[in-house]
Parts: sequence; C-alpha cells; structure tokens
Amino acid sequence: MKFHTLVAVTMFPLGTIAVHADTIRLADGTLIEGQIVAPAEVIIKTATGDRKVAFSLLPAEFQKIYAPKSTDTRATAEAKALAEVKAAAVSDEDLSALANEVNLDTWQQVAAIGSFRDKAEKRGTGGLIVTKAFNALDENWVTVYSPKDAVGEAWNWNDQVARAKAMLDRSPQFMQRRWLELFIKAGEAVERRDSNDFAQAVRDMKRNPIASTGTASAETNRNFFPAK
Repeated sequence: MKFHTLVAVTMFPLGTIAVHADTIRLADGTLIEGQIVAPAEVIIKTATGDRKVAFSLLPAEFQKIYAPKSTDTRATAEAKALAEVKAAAVSDEDLSALANEVNLDTWQQVAAIGSFRDKAEKRGTGGLIVTKAFNALDENWVTVYSPKDAVGEAWNWNDQVARAKAMLDRSPQFMQRRWLELFIKAGEAVERRDSNDFAQAVRDMKRNPIASTGTASAETNRNFFPAK
C-alpha cells in the first residue's frame, strides 16, 4: 500500500525564484508579502517508512501542489534564457576564434599550392602498386599542427564544425553565414579526407574577409612548411 502524503523538508531561497509578491495570511493571522516557492526536498510517507526525494523528481501535478507560480516562473525563465542564447548575435570574433583553432591561415597557404591534391597510385606490371598514394590532408597535417595541438591530435575539425553549425542556428548576417557554410564544408571534407573539396572551401573562405585576414600569426608561421 502506497501513500501520497508529501511533506516539505527544505525550501529554496525566496529571492532565487519569486518575481511577484503575494499577500499570504497564515493561520495565526500573520500577513506575509512574498511568494511560496518549491522545496528542495520532500518526504514521501510510504508503507515502509519516510523517504526523502528531490522535489525536481516529482511529477508536474505534485510540484504544482506546492508552488504553481514558482514552477511556471522558473520554466518561463529557462525558456527565455534559451531563446536569448539562440538569438545572440554572431560576432566576427566568434568566427576568428574558429579560424585560429584550426590554423586556417596556414591551411590557406598550403591549399594555395598547386600540388595540394591526392596523388594517384602508380601501378607496375600486373597491377602491383609501385608507389602508394598519399592524401594531401594527411601529408600536411603534421606540418600545420604541433604534436600537442588538440585539433592535431583529433585529426578532425568535428568540435569546431559543431560550433559553426550552432552559430548558423543563431541567424548570423549574410556574409557570416556564407563563411560558416564554407567552414563547415571544409571541416566535413577533413572528416572525409577529401583534399580537393577541402582546398576549394578554404580558398573560397580566403575570398571572404570575415575571420580570414590572410595574416598568419607567429605561431602559425612557425608551424608552416611548404607542401610536398
């Protein structure tokens, strides 16, 4: 047999949730200006004894028994905060940060070299491979990134591509959107190890001035070596 008697144990601080003050008359006649807020924990009396449960784990219908206004206010505040994050304007600094993380300046120099493409395998008599083909991305990867570089160790731009897609959801300006789309295209080409698509994307980004100054940093210059 189960009981549904709920007893509040700990209350949240009033200031963290209350927005509108109500006049509350206690049983002894005392008047209090404020708002009833949800408790942090409640005690559920069961057939086997009392059990403490976090208020947030209770079903919505039980939460409303305590503080329907505070529950609604909290949900509204969370929805508003989420909307504000999505609506936050994308800055050129956000794009520059992406470009710096992947050493885009260096890749633009490497990809500008005419030999930046996958080499075809050379086959001898009977179809035997004489020279194994190499991928232009892999060939240049270790010259662009230092051994301790996070992107270099990952061998992909996946984290940066995910952030770029999140920025697209924030309705960037037209030129920013174009740059982000090219960045995503380049990152996806890295994942596929498609050197030709990658080179085309970074070349197109260089034509777009946003986050693509064409001026490599000292760190970038130190890591740069001509492609073979």
